[in-house]
Amino acid sequence: MLSCFDKFPIVYIDETGIDTYLYRKQGRSPRGEKVYDKIRGRRFERTSVVAGLVAHKIIAPMIYKESMTSAFLPNGLITSSYPLCQSHILL
Repeated sequence: MLSCFDKFPIVYIDETGIDTYLYRKQGRSPRGEKVYDKIRGRRFERTSVVAGLVAHKIIAPMIYKESMTSAFLPNGLITSSYPLCQSHILL
């Protein structure tokens, strides 16, 4: 069934991400007094990386702040890798 794709190189695509938990580790108080308080203002920031590998070469590395969705993958990866890919590569 897949024998019709034998002439095409295999493209491996992988995505990973890091969630950053941002908060203040220190507070202000008069000299000699300890600070006791709840940590507020928590924000999570996601940084994601995606790239392709074909014939031992990395193609189209991307860093982005969005979540990977099925709509973002083809549009984002293919448009950024299009100049790098030859016409015989099938993503």
